Amino acid sequence: MSDAAIILVLLLTAIVHATWNAALKSGADRVLDMAAIRVSGIIFAAVLIPLTPLPAAEAWPPLLASAVVYMGYYTFLIASYRHGDLSQVYPIARGSAPLMAALAAFLFIGETPTLAGLAGIVAISVGVIAAGTGAFRQNIVAILFAGITGFTIAANAFLGGIGVRDAGTVLGYSAWLELLTCVPYVAFAVTYRRGHVIAYASSRVARRNLILGFGSVFSFLIALWAMTQLPIATVTAARETSAVFAALTGALLMKEPFAGRRIAAALLVALGVTLLVIG
Repeated sequence: MSDAAIILVLLLTAIVHATWNAALKSGADRVLDMAAIRVSGIIFAAVLIPLTPLPAAEAWPPLLASAVVYMGYYTFLIASYRHGDLSQVYPIARGSAPLMAALAAFLFIGETPTLAGLAGIVAISVGVIAAGTGAFRQNIVAILFAGITGFTIAANAFLGGIGVRDAGTVLGYSAWLELLTCVPYVAFAVTYRRGHVIAYASSRVARRNLILGFGSVFSFLIALWAMTQLPIATVTAARETSAVFAALTGALLMKEPFAGRRIAAALLVALGVTLLVIG
């Protein structure tokens, strides 16, 4: 498959990623909503682990590190949506991730961005600042949590990229990653919200989130495979076009404030992502 075709597939999976984030933001119980989304990862792992080889030994350190970082990702993503709007939090978290992933790839594995890539990083940075301008006056906590979420996204992208390249099996690596990240979170959620689990599990929302979760699993599986073909920063950047879809969803469908500013910021992030992809 050509590089352009891979990027096109990543852009399509970005829509899926924005969809489950919109569902998480709009939910009444985000802890159990995330658990329902992550149950799909456990099912995916249970089916694939017996059918795929173990990842190579070199892949396990980044794999285990990813499992730890993912716990932070779940925690800070939920906290971000508790304090901020979708069209505010999502562009900051997703828009800052390519910048940090590109820096990590440059420092640790020598992936150097081109001139177009550098221009993309600048555009993304400006877009991130623009997305948060309204929040600086009224909700600095949302900015903080979204920024930390962005760091965990970048860390997971970098760890996933170097891990899957050493694993020797994309499906096996993805399955073990889902198992190691989903089981601890679901166990925590069921314990923390134990008085509400039965009622929630029988709800339409739980079934919807389970289905959306398979989209999330598939989206990251595609990203892992793409990282064996393209630079980590390019893959991360292409995925973060989901910020545009999320901003449009939050501003237009959820009627969140600062619509014009956030849509413009998300479009600037998309421009930066495009430049990274071209680079």
